[in-house]
Amino acid sequence: MIKFGTDGWRGVIADDFTFANVEVAAQAVADYIRNQGREEEGLAIGYDRRFLSREFAETIAGVSAGNEIKVILSDNPLSTPALSYAVISNKTSAGIIVTASHNPPKFNGIKFKCDFGGSAPSEVTSQIESYLGKSKIRKVPLEEGKKKGLIKGKDMTAPYLKNLESYLDLEVIKKGNLRVVYDTMFGVGEDYLQRVLAGSEIEIMPLHAEFNPSFGGINPEPIEKNLAPLVKKVKESKADLGLAVDGDADRVGIIDDQGKYLSPHEIFPLLLLYLIEERKWRGGVAQTVSLGYLSERIAREYNLPLYETAVGFKYINKLMREKNIILGGEESGGYGYHKYIPERDGLLSGLLFVEMVLKKKEKLSEILSRLKERFGQSFFKRVDLKLKEPLDKEKFVRELKAKAPQELLGTPVKEIKTLDGIEFVLEDDSWLLLRPSGTEPKLRIYAETPQENKTEALVKEGEKFLSL
Repeated sequence: MIKFGTDGWRGVIADDFTFANVEVAAQAVADYIRNQGREEEGLAIGYDRRFLSREFAETIAGVSAGNEIKVILSDNPLSTPALSYAVISNKTSAGIIVTASHNPPKFNGIKFKCDFGGSAPSEVTSQIESYLGKSKIRKVPLEEGKKKGLIKGKDMTAPYLKNLESYLDLEVIKKGNLRVVYDTMFGVGEDYLQRVLAGSEIEIMPLHAEFNPSFGGINPEPIEKNLAPLVKKVKESKADLGLAVDGDADRVGIIDDQGKYLSPHEIFPLLLLYLIEERKWRGGVAQTVSLGYLSERIAREYNLPLYETAVGFKYINKLMREKNIILGGEESGGYGYHKYIPERDGLLSGLLFVEMVLKKKEKLSEILSRLKERFGQSFFKRVDLKLKEPLDKEKFVRELKAKAPQELLGTPVKEIKTLDGIEFVLEDDSWLLLRPSGTEPKLRIYAETPQENKTEALVKEGEKFLSL
């Protein structure tokens, strides 16, 4: 029942995500740490604002202490990037945060972070899974663990925010005068932005900052269909910018001054161009296969190497640790930065947009318009089709490649990629990606073109492949 995916294990509370199963998972992590001989380095543990997250985190701490592993336990609900920074700054062997990120409220989960502060590669999670249920669960009550000095509470938020501030041009930001709507989607980032911008002239209008484990009936995922209240407030208040972070604040959603939702295929190239032109950064660019062509064109313009990976930030993370990558990103709204923690950070991404607007002294809609004048239009759409049963991914890709069309919507196919699913790249850079889920009966269809109606049509073409 316990399976670690691209960024940990999640399950339905009181169904498979139970205290008993959390103890099993915690014991497997403890066995992994002990077999690495790293008990003394300890484990950093945090939790989000979901139902029972704190109690689950305390359960993990009790099992860890029962295995003589030293634990630092967050005093308060914590973002995933803050937990990742705590792993690095406290030099622990690993970190665990209890969160289901952007998933519906009935879910909770565990994200495991390695000592470098990022998501564990498959070889590590496979080792942890191999220990599941193999050892007797050893645990101590929380208070006993504290008395023994094995469990210590700690504020992990303040050090994280201090490190984040060092990454920003605070001189520009502190002098700025903007109106920003900040939607935390009932998640852990409720006062993070206010703390970073304290003392500035920037007016912050909070949205959905109160504690609500049911997330107001909306999944805490900063995508267009969930951000209607943010769009409305940006328009009504005539704000300069709308920022949204997901439930554990590692992903971002952006609304411009016109109330327009920016897709990740617009956010990523905007960030990339800003870092290149204003901060004068040079190095590689890393993106998942589902992210798009504007960033490719920018990288080509500035003669920067571009690396493409399978979907999952752990693949971006690996590249960022191995190469000089200035920006790494994925289609789900997570972005990582050069010489920062090798982790997505929604708050930092949002603050870089604040910095961008202030430094350029332009409205975000104008900055986006100029980018598209230089590098082209982008209209992106993703559809998740529910199927009767899971597809065999390798078989699906193999069979579809064998009978691949030479053109789509009258435009020749110039390249077929099979890095993750199957992607048809057309001569005008438009693309169609079909990715069967490896765990669910779903087919994910992605498309990006220079015209909105063409994107819609390309998605329809993707749906037709199911009948071939």
